[in-house]
Amino acid sequence: MSAIEAYNESTETAAEKRNERPFFSVVLPTRNRPELFNRALNSVLEQSFQDFEVLVVNDGSDDDYLERYKELEASADPRVRWHYQAQRPNGHGPSYSINTGAHRARGLYLCILDDDDSWDAVDHLQQAHATITATGAVDAYYSNQTAYRADGMPVQRALWLNALAKELPRPGVTQPVDPEFLLSCPGFPHLNCSIIKRELYLGIGGMDEGIRYECEVDLYLRTLDAASLILYNPTVVARHNVPDVAQQANVSTNVTRVGKLLSQCNIYQKNLATANSVAVQGRCRDKLTLAYKNLAQAFAEDRDFPRATTFARMALAFRYTIKWRLYCLQLALLAAFRG
Repeated sequence: MSAIEAYNESTETAAEKRNERPFFSVVLPTRNRPELFNRALNSVLEQSFQDFEVLVVNDGSDDDYLERYKELEASADPRVRWHYQAQRPNGHGPSYSINTGAHRARGLYLCILDDDDSWDAVDHLQQAHATITATGAVDAYYSNQTAYRADGMPVQRALWLNALAKELPRPGVTQPVDPEFLLSCPGFPHLNCSIIKRELYLGIGGMDEGIRYECEVDLYLRTLDAASLILYNPTVVARHNVPDVAQQANVSTNVTRVGKLLSQCNIYQKNLATANSVAVQGRCRDKLTLAYKNLAQAFAEDRDFPRATTFARMALAFRYTIKWRLYCLQLALLAAFRG
């Protein structure tokens, strides 16, 4: 048994002996960002509702950062449980780390917070607990956040589920919603704003560990397909710090344009093949059409017309229009001419 495995086992055994079952388990994955992580952790510990535990999953941080994490662990709240994963060049990824925390959690509901973001609403968990317990048998609870650029200025356009706030039957009130309503919005809930019943999370297999980019989209679609009762709170509860592309310290900044589109294709193909919900299937068709179109245009910009033609025809198969048919013909002619 390695030193990391022995440490994790001893920590887990002590926690199990306490036999606690908090209402919320907050999973906080982190890697090589101890100072940003500390801010995120404090935003959890400062919540007005205190019936929670925190599962910190350190995804194999480099040695240069481990000492600082150990310092934070030594001074942390006793409700914070720490798990260290073995070091790998690119880490195990957010899906693997979140699943690690979810399996070790003891709470009824799982919350997830990125290590470079924060919960700015100190009553976030208080509101969630009040509406979940008042409603009963809630499978998922979604809310909103605001994105901030590196210069500290907020992003003005609607992101994630924020646009739905104006469409609610009872504006400003947390209320039950169905998948059709949620999927009428082109966005999806960020993990910072997602609370899922742990039983349901584990029942659908948790996060797909093969997906690193937009893994929360895959979880969202599978949750909508399985959930019976979903609540939506239009309140902004979290702050999302838009990753600095120059730093390349985030999954979204480490993936190429084509890589992102291929990940999206994987997510939507998978859920189109497995979802029972007609609404989820419809979302997958729409998003696949868009992903294939974007791939066609990306390859066309690189003057790779044979591959551009292939993806353009795939998009046409999902959504036929005369305009796109003509574009496919144009690409095919360019491919033949330059071949």
